[in-house]
Amino acid sequence: MKSFVLPSSYTLGLVVFDLAGTTLQVSNYVTDAFRRAFIEVGIILKDEEINLIRGRSKRGAISLLLQIYNRSQATSMTESLHETFQKLLMQAVSKKGVEAILGAEEVFQWLKDRDVLIALNTGFDRNIASLMLDSVGWSGIADAVVCGDDVSNGRPAPDLIIEAMKQTGYTETSGVIAVGDTRYDMQAAHSANVLAVGVLSGANNAEQLRAYPHYAIIPSVADLREVLNQKTIKGSQLTSNEYESKR
Repeated sequence: MKSFVLPSSYTLGLVVFDLAGTTLQVSNYVTDAFRRAFIEVGIILKDEEINLIRGRSKRGAISLLLQIYNRSQATSMTESLHETFQKLLMQAVSKKGVEAILGAEEVFQWLKDRDVLIALNTGFDRNIASLMLDSVGWSGIADAVVCGDDVSNGRPAPDLIIEAMKQTGYTETSGVIAVGDTRYDMQAAHSANVLAVGVLSGANNAEQLRAYPHYAIIPSVADLREVLNQKTIKGSQLTSNEYESKR
C-alpha cells in the first residue's frame, strides 16, 4: 500500500497513540491472558490465532476466536471469557507492572511543546488501562484517554479515534495522526479519515502494516519526531517529508 506524502504546509493538531505495543511494553501479559482464559473453556489457542486478533476490541477478539472454533454458545460465552481475560491480565499487571517504551515520554513532551494535543486509546477497558497508566506514572499525561468500554465498537472501527477527537475538542480530521502497532490501528485510522503511523515495537511486522494505508512505518514511537520533521516544525506547522518513501 503506497504511503501518503503530507502537503507542503500541514497543520498537526492531535496525535492519537495506542497503548500496549506502541507506547507501553506489556511483555507477554495479553497473549498469556488470552491463552489461559480459553484453556479454562477447553480451547487451546494457536499462536497464529492470537496474532490474528491482536489490536482488535477485546470482546470482539474473543467472539471471533469462539466463532473460529464453531462454539454454538459464542454469544453467551464472550462476556464470561472477557471477564476471565480481564482478571488474568489485571493480576499480571498488578504483580509485575508495565514499562514505557523508550522515547515515548520525550515524544509526548515534544508534541506538547508545540501545542499538539495528545490522546491515548486502547481496546482494554478503563480499569485495566488505568492500572497500566498508574504503573508508569502516566495518569494525566494525555489530554484524553479513550478505552474500549467508552465506545460501541472497537478497532478496526474508527470509534476510539473519533471519541478521542470528541474528548479533546479537535474536529479537523486532516490534522490528526494515529499511531499504533497493529493492522487494526491502521484500518481504524483509515476509517476515521486520519493519517496512520505504524510502529514495529508491537504485534505486527512491517509487511503486515504496509498492507494498509499509512503515512509512515517506523521502528518505534521514539522515531516519530523524525517522521514529523523536528527541524522544521514550528508551533503545529509541519512541512512535507518523505520518510517512508526513502526506506
